[in-house]
Amino acid sequence: MDSFKFFLSLYGHKLPMPMDISSDGALLVTGSADKNLKIWGLDFGDCHKSIFAHVDSVMAVQFVRNTHYVFSVGKDRLINYWDADKFELLLTLEGHHAEVWCLSISNRGDFIVSGSHDRSIRRWDRTEEPFFIKEEKEKRLEQMFESDLDNAFENRYAPKEELPEEGVVALAGKKTQETLSATDSIIDALDIVEDELKRITEHAEEKRKGKVVDFQPNVLMLGLSPSDFVLRALSNVYANDMEQTLLALPFLDALKLLSYLKDWTINPDK
Repeated sequence: MDSFKFFLSLYGHKLPMPMDISSDGALLVTGSADKNLKIWGLDFGDCHKSIFAHVDSVMAVQFVRNTHYVFSVGKDRLINYWDADKFELLLTLEGHHAEVWCLSISNRGDFIVSGSHDRSIRRWDRTEEPFFIKEEKEKRLEQMFESDLDNAFENRYAPKEELPEEGVVALAGKKTQETLSATDSIIDALDIVEDELKRITEHAEEKRKGKVVDFQPNVLMLGLSPSDFVLRALSNVYANDMEQTLLALPFLDALKLLSYLKDWTINPDK
């Protein structure tokens, strides 16, 4: 820049790219629609490492000030946190419901802000809680396994979910094996209760006709009333899995579940 003479030409990406230079001027990071993140040395212009960073286009990259840590965002809805010296993925942040287009990091590096096509701006704060790279790797492997499970239960060619309305805040969630099992448990409980209610109605009709028959409750209901039995199944779901568990319910089963809300709200002990 002092002499305005040509210094370096960096070649490697196939498509237009975002870029950023570290505070010490030692490293340049570039991203591209080719889904790769490249880390360059600015002393000789060599490419230190080319990393497959996102499963879709990389939209923005930025170094944390005075460090060689870098954030990248992409059309895969993810925000990735990298160590540019060790070429290692440290952390993945999930929460956006559509492509992440841009990000900005505070001067102190204590929070970042990201913008997305889902019409939301999210602020991510750095916490004092430590994270361990090995554990994060294990989490990513579990997520890969769970995504395979999702594909077994969902139609891959189903239309994408609609974007939330402007100003609406939505919780990030993911269907897992646990939420699917919890959904099945609630459906089973609703079916058992429905059969039991039919038996109760039939017994009342027989009793009205003068046919005295002893009623034998279903042993699967553990001596609970229909309302309490459904509530028991719902209470067994972990709080952080509740949203995805309920979203997986078929419409008719969801209506059955809603029919018990009045009884639960009237009785404060439930």
